[in-house]
Order: sequence, then C-alpha cells, then structure tokens
Amino acid sequence: MNSLVLGKSQKYYFLHSNDRNRDSIHLLFVQDGEDYLELGDLQACYERLLEEQPAAAQSLVMVLIPPGSSLERYESYHPKGSHHRKFLEFFLKELVPEVEKHFTDQDIQIRNRGLLGDSLGGAVSLSIVCRQPNRWTHLLLQSAALSEIHHQEAAKLGDLKNLSVYQLVGKKEDEFVSPISNQKLFILSHNRRMKELLETQQADVTYIEEDEEHVWVFWQRDLPRAISYFLSH
Repeated sequence: MNSLVLGKSQKYYFLHSNDRNRDSIHLLFVQDGEDYLELGDLQACYERLLEEQPAAAQSLVMVLIPPGSSLERYESYHPKGSHHRKFLEFFLKELVPEVEKHFTDQDIQIRNRGLLGDSLGGAVSLSIVCRQPNRWTHLLLQSAALSEIHHQEAAKLGDLKNLSVYQLVGKKEDEFVSPISNQKLFILSHNRRMKELLETQQADVTYIEEDEEHVWVFWQRDLPRAISYFLSH
C-alpha cells in the first residue's frame, strides 16, 4: 500500500486458508512478518493448526508486516526511533482501516483483533495497544524488548479487563545485548514488571517463563501455543 504518513510504499501480506470462514474471522497483525515466515516457520505452524484445529484455524487471518532492514526496524519499532511515531500513526490510521475495510466490505465480521510480535516487534505491539486500547482483544508478546518508556505508556491506561495478553519470556534474557545499541535490555526483568502492571489493570494475562535465551528457535517452538491461545482464549 502507498502510505501518505510514511511517504513510501509499505508491503503487507495475508496468510489465511482458502477455505476460511466467510462469516467471521479472527484478525491477527504480525510484526516482523517475513521473519516469522522464514525464521519462525509460521506457514508450517499454520498448516499444522489447520489439521489439528480446522474449525478454529479456518477463521484465522494473519496480516504480516515486514519492517525493512534491521536499522529501519529499529527506527520504526523502538520508542526512541526516528520513525516510531509515524509508524504508529501509519499502523492505526492507514493499515488497520484498510485491512478491516477489505473484510467488512465483504460482510465478514471481525470477531477478535490481535497483535503478535517478538522482541522489538512485541514492544511496538504494546505501544499500538496503548494508543487504542479499546480496539484490541489480544496482545501476544514473545520476549518483548520493553523499556521504561513502555511501562510509562502502559501505566497511563485504565481498565484493561477486555484485553487478553499472552506473554512469553526466557529466564536467560536479561543477558541479551542489543546489536543496535550495544546495551543490555534486561528483557526478563521488564517482562516481569509489565506482567504485574497489566494484571493490576485487570488484563487477563497468561505469563510463561522458560529456561531459554533471546533466539528465534524459542519463539518458533512457542508459536503454535501462542496462536492457539489467540484462537481459543
């Protein structure tokens, strides 16, 4: 799509079953869309879900958004990135309305709206929810690279009892060093704090810690569980 906010063309892809439910759908926006396909094995994960949970999986439509290069990703996803505010504006004012119109014009009801992201993709997903908390039903975070800014954003929110949060993090992730900033991100500590904050705001939080590092194989293995949560919770 051509984005007036970003001043450039922004790609996105749909991933869904050819036999998808024609009456209503579960709509999941996926940050780092191409990485989820190539590193997270999202296509194979979805095909397994279609075999194991056909009725639920046929109602799932995923919107995959690639952020570009590593630096472009940082500038869009990180709260101090030079394109961060424009990316949020693009996402909420251009991308989501265009995608939703595609389905509502076909008289297809959108039952649930969710966001999935890993690392900084999880962090920017939280920032999106903070801008329009009433729009979203689900937030799926895989090792979200949160910062003090995200805690401040979330603390300003009110009642989140209609938001279901799936939060995965590895017990070794406090040691992860950003390849962009060369700083430790303390991912485990920030996720523990965010869990407590979201729970005080009455969000329905499913929180999982495993003895893992900040690596794609961890998120790939978890992906069927995360998407099943979105479809059933």
